[in-house]
Amino acid sequence: MLIQAFIVLLIQPVAVFIRDSKHLRKFPAPSYAGLSSLWRIIKNLQYEHYLAVHEAHKRLGTHIRIAPNHISVSDPQAMTDIYGHGANFLKDAWYDGGAGEFRHMADSRVKAEHQAKRKMLAHVFAQKTIAGLEPVITDTVSVLVAQVEKFTAEGRPINMRRYLNYFTIDVFSRLLYSESLGCLERGNDIVDAETPEGKIYQVPFIKSLHDATIINTILGMEAPLLPLTRKIFSWHPYKKAGADYDNIVYHNTAKRLRNLDAEDDIFSKLLINNKGEPVGLELGEILAEASVMMNAGTDTTTAALTNTIYLLYKHPKILARLREELDAATGTTAIPAWESISQLPFLRACVEESLRVRPASSMGLPRVVPKGGRMIAGQFVDEDVTVSVPTYTLLHDSDAFENPDEFNPDRWVTGDKEKMSKAHLPFSTGPRACIGRNIAYFEQLLVIAALVKSYDFEFETPNFQLRTIERFNSNPDELVLKCRKRVVV
Repeated sequence: MLIQAFIVLLIQPVAVFIRDSKHLRKFPAPSYAGLSSLWRIIKNLQYEHYLAVHEAHKRLGTHIRIAPNHISVSDPQAMTDIYGHGANFLKDAWYDGGAGEFRHMADSRVKAEHQAKRKMLAHVFAQKTIAGLEPVITDTVSVLVAQVEKFTAEGRPINMRRYLNYFTIDVFSRLLYSESLGCLERGNDIVDAETPEGKIYQVPFIKSLHDATIINTILGMEAPLLPLTRKIFSWHPYKKAGADYDNIVYHNTAKRLRNLDAEDDIFSKLLINNKGEPVGLELGEILAEASVMMNAGTDTTTAALTNTIYLLYKHPKILARLREELDAATGTTAIPAWESISQLPFLRACVEESLRVRPASSMGLPRVVPKGGRMIAGQFVDEDVTVSVPTYTLLHDSDAFENPDEFNPDRWVTGDKEKMSKAHLPFSTGPRACIGRNIAYFEQLLVIAALVKSYDFEFETPNFQLRTIERFNSNPDELVLKCRKRVVV
């Protein structure tokens, strides 16, 4: 196996590069990226993969080689060419890095399997269904506001990034399992986990999930070596973190399966379909779907919420304009109803602009060029080559967005939405687009409205800059804010 690893990592890339059977040398590459995936792996370990790819695109053009068999394409047309309906680009072996025995909707690489899983859950995440979840989300928003109020009364700064994460964990555990994990009320993310043998212990939810995504992302970048690297890194703390996260999901799934009187939650849809028929999933399949929903339903929404709060309070004039709109629409109501805010144009514009400037997911999602090769944004790419569109770079396309690095929500009110929409795809597009985006928008609008209406936040230092830590998702670092009650004049 060690000889095999040596060949794959060192000898094979050189031979492939020289032979160039897939005609990839025509695509420029940053540094040694065309020879080895180590370039990507190192950038990811430094938490700046998306920035390295972005800078490479600015220097080298729209089509660049970021690994021996991987072309990154930053042209908006590539979104349709690669991810659009009918494109038939299957998922790359990178998704095997975090896959278990049972595939879930996000890492399933077989088209028919993915379609069946998505069909099973599509009605759960439809907008008309989500509107019925407002009591759960609003109730959890009230717990969040109560905690902010406590910090305000005591004159203590609050780590808003943490408390927004506690919020998303509590919301989604209620939506999925009919029971909150209680992170907001406790003020921490220490939750119960359970091994398949029945041993119950406690672990931190956030660290377990984040550390697991680091190792899975990196190992997937050299998918041919997974039979070896999984064994080599089985001792690594990040792998233990992955096991801890799996055991959190196992514990809550086991509890929910014993609770036959639970509400009509998302979990019930994994057992009974919308026709009242048993779905017939094995336990491993149920665990896999519950795992990815707790992951996606907490991590990316936390990033989106944190980034929006950061950007709004960094831009006082934009904050003031948003408050004018909210005050006019909601009066003195502390926690607005969905009906009163769902159609507010500037609130939605602030959320959209935050998703663009600081996307929760910045990395290009890898797909494999089908047999016969394809034209991608004007350039031909051979079959079996991995291709992706770098989300961060696409969302900062200067042709689509004037002054792309500027936080300017007004562009979504007065700008050319048709032109911008071709590049503004924070939840991807096509048959693999994020199924939970409606819930994400629902939560963001309610939380942002409630916090902005009632509280003034200050950064600990005037020149504070919120760091992004890219694991797989682009997670914001800790956001510690001084808080006080807003005084409306």
